[in-house]
Amino acid sequence: YSNLKDYDRAIADYNQALKLYPNYTIAYISRGVAYSNLKDYDRAIADYNQAIQLNPNYTIAYNNRGLAYSNLKDYDRAIADYNQALKLYPNYTTAYNNRGLAYSNLKDYDRAIADYNQALKLYPNYTTAYNNRKIAYKNKVSPE
Repeated sequence: YSNLKDYDRAIADYNQALKLYPNYTIAYISRGVAYSNLKDYDRAIADYNQAIQLNPNYTIAYNNRGLAYSNLKDYDRAIADYNQALKLYPNYTTAYNNRGLAYSNLKDYDRAIADYNQALKLYPNYTTAYNNRKIAYKNKVSPE
């Protein structure tokens, strides 16, 4: 259902899965993604919190919670989550890119560019990081 963008039905299925198996970490992550797609970031964060409580080393939970915080414009919390994801998995290119976006939103373009550079060092074909780096350079030279 998530692939079909029928997030309400997907959430209903994740709810059922969690009734059957309350410690099913992936269901919390997936339901959190569905809530995020519905722009219900508080519920998404609650699900990512639950996933982290069940598995404190689940890097995607930190990255996804960081995205939810970013969507709420709480960039400091987002950066803290990306930091934790990168502590657990230092080659997590998406977390570098996402942290770069958070830094860009805080107008800390040097840190943003450093994160995009690291993402590109790890994955040279990461076109999104190239684009984000270009925007950070532009904003650094001529701020909005």
